[in-house]
Amino acid sequence: MKIKTFTRMTTVALLISSSVASAIELTDYVSPDSFFQQSYLSGSFNLNSGNQDQTSYNGTFAGSYDMTYSTLPFVWNVAADARTDFSRGKESDASTEKGYDVFASTTADKYFNNNSLLFGFGSADLGYRRLFGSDEADDPFAKLGVGVGYGRIYNATPLAKAIRIVEDLVKYKVLASEPSTKGYMELAGVIDRESEFISKYSLKEYKKYWVEAMEEVLHRDGVLKTESLGALGVIRIQEILFDERINQRKHGWVVRGGVGYIASNYDGSDSDPSLDVIFEYGLPIGLQWQLIERAEYSTILSGDIGHRIRNVLSLTYEITDAIDWENEWELDYLKPTDTPPDQIVSNTLSSTLRYYLSNRLSADLTLELRRIDDDIDDNGNDKTDKALLFGISYRLN
Repeated sequence: MKIKTFTRMTTVALLISSSVASAIELTDYVSPDSFFQQSYLSGSFNLNSGNQDQTSYNGTFAGSYDMTYSTLPFVWNVAADARTDFSRGKESDASTEKGYDVFASTTADKYFNNNSLLFGFGSADLGYRRLFGSDEADDPFAKLGVGVGYGRIYNATPLAKAIRIVEDLVKYKVLASEPSTKGYMELAGVIDRESEFISKYSLKEYKKYWVEAMEEVLHRDGVLKTESLGALGVIRIQEILFDERINQRKHGWVVRGGVGYIASNYDGSDSDPSLDVIFEYGLPIGLQWQLIERAEYSTILSGDIGHRIRNVLSLTYEITDAIDWENEWELDYLKPTDTPPDQIVSNTLSSTLRYYLSNRLSADLTLELRRIDDDIDDNGNDKTDKALLFGISYRLN
């Protein structure tokens, strides 16, 4: 019954968000020139004492960084994640166990010409980890790759910000009506050029010139009630862009195929060349929902062939300007070789309510379910792990 109720609520929310969407759609924004970056720090800690041999505790701290720089002929992506876990049991002889995992990846796409979606790419992955409970860290991981791909993913976050600004300025009667589609696109284009204004006018002075450029777009489109934004309009634009949080919105798809070489592996070995296929897809649903899908397949080209399939599907709903509902399902299938041991299948499902205390600080409540199937009995992972976590996240930029 609870599952059916949850499904109905999700379906209704999707329908409502789609039905109230503006005439402009986020998928209308197809500018290839864009820059986006975000970085987060988060942590959670639990402490227990009383009626046990010693104080017990466990905690997690994590950080992440994502950056996309896009022009018509070139796209550069950087992603980095770091996480450390530590725990001490309640038994008197229990000691602190800890582990950490740092992983960074980058891809550079070069389109063959300005009218083509076909591109060549190079990639690099770096990792360093210490498995939880291990006495020492593994060897570093390093992988290089090259290949070809097709498609493009567009950053529609500037249009999402433009829509939010227009909604507010119409509400406060700074605008007589919504801009035309062309006006929306020009406004989003100015918002997307923030780094250009910083470079031209300096970090200290650029804001007034940036807002003036937005005012010119709205004036040219004929939607201003007076000749200017006025003090209220300027203040509200600055509050939305600098004090409110607007999640990343993106749309489109990309498929990549290529070969990779593991120069260094966690177990100290190198590897034969690999064949890698990656598919990425992004879709904003209405103005509140964002769907992101990433599927990866990798196999060794020679020797005792192994296979790995990884799929990450996320769905985020912006409930209000201050509350997000983030859901993610991660499937990881690993068949180390064509010979035993058998495959290992890991499924992780998480659902997070994120309440923003400010533009940068949020309180997070996460329900997480994790199951590992490895056809090995009595090894500590036969049942589904369940966890309810409370943590704090801080957005650095």
